[in-house]
Amino acid sequence: MPSFLARLYAFKVFDSFILIFPLYAVMFVDAGMTPVQISVALIAWSATAFCLQIPSGVLADRWPRRYILAMAQVARAAGFLVWLVWPHFWGFVIGLVLWGIKSAFTSGAFEALLYDELKAKGREGDYTRIYGRARAVQAFAVVLAALGAAGLARMGYSLELYASLAACAVATLAALSLPPADPARPAGDPGYLTHLRQGLSLSLREPVVLSILTFSAIVLALGGALEEFWPIFGIKVGLSRPLIALFVGSQNGVEMLASLLAHRVSRLATRWIYSLFTLGGALLAIAAGIFSPPAMILLALYSGLLKMIDVVFEGRLQQAVPSDRRATIGSVKGFAGEVGVTGLYLAFGPLAQAASYQVAFGACGVTGVLIGLIYLGRARGRVLKR
Repeated sequence: MPSFLARLYAFKVFDSFILIFPLYAVMFVDAGMTPVQISVALIAWSATAFCLQIPSGVLADRWPRRYILAMAQVARAAGFLVWLVWPHFWGFVIGLVLWGIKSAFTSGAFEALLYDELKAKGREGDYTRIYGRARAVQAFAVVLAALGAAGLARMGYSLELYASLAACAVATLAALSLPPADPARPAGDPGYLTHLRQGLSLSLREPVVLSILTFSAIVLALGGALEEFWPIFGIKVGLSRPLIALFVGSQNGVEMLASLLAHRVSRLATRWIYSLFTLGGALLAIAAGIFSPPAMILLALYSGLLKMIDVVFEGRLQQAVPSDRRATIGSVKGFAGEVGVTGLYLAFGPLAQAASYQVAFGACGVTGVLIGLIYLGRARGRVLKR
């Protein structure tokens, strides 16, 4: 087990040690892209993951998951190469499409590999804690990448892209070093469509699973997807490029702590989790209202809260689904998340261009508060019925 965890954490480190990540949105702005163009490029990323999410999960249930993870890294590396040779709108779109392939083929496969390996050793009860640590390791790697990006920020983006390519290469090797576990379903089993239908049916038929998938999609849209715009928030409130990279590192430091603590709140009643989500929406709305450098502190706290919620619900999902459809259902979660992400991008860019980025961030905060209150009301209603 120690050897497995060491290789697992190594994969997460190099999967996230991407120096271009803290500043790629700033790179888009510096290249002259408008808010709508940035949203279009991000939608291309999200739409790719959207289309491939569930098929990639089915493949991860039928083929060795370590190969799926390795191929995903190769796709993202190809995208960085495109950015190096064609740093313009369509080059950025192509690069994000390839990154979307990486996102689709990693989502579901990694969680399924971890849970089933723990289950094989009789330690599935440790999943939320170990998954939280993996997310913390991932956040720590982003902190290191942000420090590196801050140091290289004044030298242009090429060095950061070359360093990101090197990280993808090491992550590929780390993925290939993971246990060659047998697929949950034999690849020769002629039931791909049946397997897909069963996974989708379970996702929609089981109220617990459907509830987790729906709320997780909202958390992803208003959490992980919105984080892509934090560097732009930083630009608009007057932060320099190195300071923006350092902020991204600090934000991921908060997320690292949140991931480590997630297992301690995983047994809270669901209504308390909804309360945390509502609090997060309020923090974002206040940050948008202030719209100055100190507001970045509230953005970091917001990111930490939503990361904690995401880890908690990921643990609950893994406990609620069977192994032979684990990656498929994990990808259904990713699919639902991409629906929310695409909807956010479709609204955010045009709103930011028509009004301002401040208004767009504020609208997202208010939306988070309203959604949280709706979920709280439903949870209170269920308690009263009992």
